[in-house]
Amino acid sequence: MRLSKFAYYSDFGIYALAIFCAILWAITGLKSGTQLEALAAVVVGVALWTLAEYALHRFVLHGDSPFAKLHARHHAEPNAYIGTPTWLSAGIILGLVFLPAWLIFSMPVAAGLSVGFASAFLWYGIAHHRVHHRPLRSLPPFMQAAARRHYQHHNSPGCGNFGVTTEFWDRIFGTRLTVEPAKLQRGRV
Repeated sequence: MRLSKFAYYSDFGIYALAIFCAILWAITGLKSGTQLEALAAVVVGVALWTLAEYALHRFVLHGDSPFAKLHARHHAEPNAYIGTPTWLSAGIILGLVFLPAWLIFSMPVAAGLSVGFASAFLWYGIAHHRVHHRPLRSLPPFMQAAARRHYQHHNSPGCGNFGVTTEFWDRIFGTRLTVEPAKLQRGRV
């Protein structure tokens, strides 16, 4: 959905602050011996986000869902402040990651999964923003590759390249598009 400039940018600060507080709590508040458990869960949370990012982008935002129409606005206006409101994304992380992990496993696992998932979500937001709002040549090399893949996603009639932060799942599920370098010198996506 279209967000105000303030709401769009505040998402980055809110998530960074929440992640910082959760890490601080994990360092000081978790029982001795559970920090390693929480750290392992962080790694799993990051991996889970990459799969969620791919699945949401492919099947929800480009599938037959009410969200596909909202996402089409992003494709029509890639530089507009369009995104998920913080209250919704945070609610989803709490409801679908933290609470089930806490009920099934433990607080350290729930906290670790949530921090990993939220950290990867924040990185996705930063990467996606940079790809759309900065010229290609101004990006670091590792982000230029992501920008090229995402540019191809926005400019391919059949779509593909659903992963923004990684092409891993596109490779696994056969949706990776090859990037045509000559078409990518125009600048921003």
